[in-house]
Amino acid sequence: MKIFKRSAVFILGFFLIAGAAFAQGQQMKQQQAAQPDSISDKELKKFATASQKMQKVNGEIQQKMMAEVKAALKDKEMDEKRFQQIMMSKRNKKMADSMNVTPQEEQTIKEIQPKLMKVRQGAQQQMMSVIQESGLQPQRFQAIMRAVQSNPEVMKRFQKIAQDTMKK
Repeated sequence: MKIFKRSAVFILGFFLIAGAAFAQGQQMKQQQAAQPDSISDKELKKFATASQKMQKVNGEIQQKMMAEVKAALKDKEMDEKRFQQIMMSKRNKKMADSMNVTPQEEQTIKEIQPKLMKVRQGAQQQMMSVIQESGLQPQRFQAIMRAVQSNPEVMKRFQKIAQDTMKK
């Protein structure tokens, strides 16, 4: 069960990142990461609040995805572990070559994927709502996220603000 939970997190992360990666790639061409001194503490506080809410939403989405997979596999001849292996192999060419996926397993995956995509789309909408409710535009949120990830100074400021926000 631990492997399933870890894999579910990985699968969810993949679905969320895949959708965001395309949009982010398009925006990165137009906009580089925000400069450290262009990010105010007020913006970092909004970012911290949104990030905390997104973590909560992410946990809920993981549970929904796990429930969808369990429900979909209930009547199938595939267990959760096998499902995880096949899904991971689809993202890893070397692994995919060594997997022997039966036609029945392929059909099961094809039946489950639309359900997972629906959950993922709902998740993206929830995440966008959280960002907008925080008072940040999605592009600004992404610019701050890149700055937090790539700049130690911004990361330290963010961590302090996030800790202060959690205490309240």
